[in-house]
Amino acid sequence: MAWRERLLRFGATAAAIANARRVRIAAQFLVAGGLIFVLLRLHSIWRDSHISLTRIAWLSLVGAFALTAVGIGASGVIWLLILRRLGVRTRPRWAGIFFQAQLAKYIPGTLWQYAGRAALARAHGIPLRAVGISLPTELGSSLVAAAALSSLLLGGWGIPLATVVLGAGVLAGRRLGSDRTVNSWQAGLRAGTAAAPLFAAAWLVIGSGFWLTARALVGVSADDLLIYIGAFCAAWVVGVVAVYAPGGIGVREAMLVAILHGRIGSADALVVAAASRIMMALIDLCAAALGAMVLRGDRSVSVSTSHGGGLPPDAPTGSTAR
Repeated sequence: MAWRERLLRFGATAAAIANARRVRIAAQFLVAGGLIFVLLRLHSIWRDSHISLTRIAWLSLVGAFALTAVGIGASGVIWLLILRRLGVRTRPRWAGIFFQAQLAKYIPGTLWQYAGRAALARAHGIPLRAVGISLPTELGSSLVAAAALSSLLLGGWGIPLATVVLGAGVLAGRRLGSDRTVNSWQAGLRAGTAAAPLFAAAWLVIGSGFWLTARALVGVSADDLLIYIGAFCAAWVVGVVAVYAPGGIGVREAMLVAILHGRIGSADALVVAAASRIMMALIDLCAAALGAMVLRGDRSVSVSTSHGGGLPPDAPTGSTAR
């Protein structure tokens, strides 16, 4: 079909642009520029906050960095698990593709990190069709998980609500994808329902890191853990929806201030949000550098899949699976 050919050409063009050297360099400059802006803004609002360097719990801050790094690292592993669900025999080092392409999220628009990942995946011999299914599957399942955990803003009452929302999503996805005639959409749905609980676990870890950041800077109570996890997840969802903001910069922070200003004040909330942003950007930079080093040793140009075309064994060979 003509529309399908145009869509494929657009995807290939976007992937080539996202993977171009000048675009990757631009993304790195944008990250560095964003960090400088946040640091300058952080310096200007520090005087209005109640945070003092002498009272920062540095051990908690180190713990926050470690938890955030683990959660971000888990996201890369979950993408590999989605590919495996789609029939691709994955390699652990391919997680480096995820981390290297993440820098492109600091370019305005939601497309670039996924287009860059598709281009890198193709260069390493991963079936492009399976990659194309995995990307919206990953985004959808991570959004569902984060949206479910946003209910933790209700505190302890949010636990059963988050469980019900996440469980209902998983059950609905499995029911819709239970037909033995599996097309691309159903294959992605099955993979997404398996990935959603894993993303929920990753968000719990990253949200706990955000709470530790707040605890290190303003000494928030342990009783507020669920509130801060829910706040971070809600702010992340809003940042993703705001496609005009690279990496959700500004939008996520504004949402966090809106949620937390009644608890710790606007100035302190902005400092905590900015510190979390700096932490995550540094982790993205380090992970991208590590991913590039790991991928440098991967010279394969083809990959074997457990089932032809990178889809489940019961996928039809007719037009619905092409």
